[in-house]
Amino acid sequence: MRILADENCDRLLVAALRASGHDVAYALENWRGESDAVLYRIARDQNRTILTDDLDFGELAELEGEAGPTVILMRLDPLSRTARISEVTSVIDTLKEWPRGLLVVIEPGQIRTRTYAGG
Repeated sequence: MRILADENCDRLLVAALRASGHDVAYALENWRGESDAVLYRIARDQNRTILTDDLDFGELAELEGEAGPTVILMRLDPLSRTARISEVTSVIDTLKEWPRGLLVVIEPGQIRTRTYAGG
């Protein structure tokens, strides 16, 4: 899967995803300090899924008005670092590609998906 990992993503998570064969562009390495709107456009233009724990990307997706990138929102705060990495990598590894225009919320023990307004 082609992923744009937001700056708030753990470096070890990015490394684990890369080790699993995913093409991960990491905002902390490539676009440090860029706005969410800029990162959203980069993900859309490069056909990447956004991985974040920032709610603003979901709002950007709703406002976009077209089938933009899928946004995977991690809501895993109660879990340990190792458990968070395991949870996210197992979810992402289930599909080679997510369809465009989805909002995916990963929570401990559950995944919620919905098509956002633009999707």
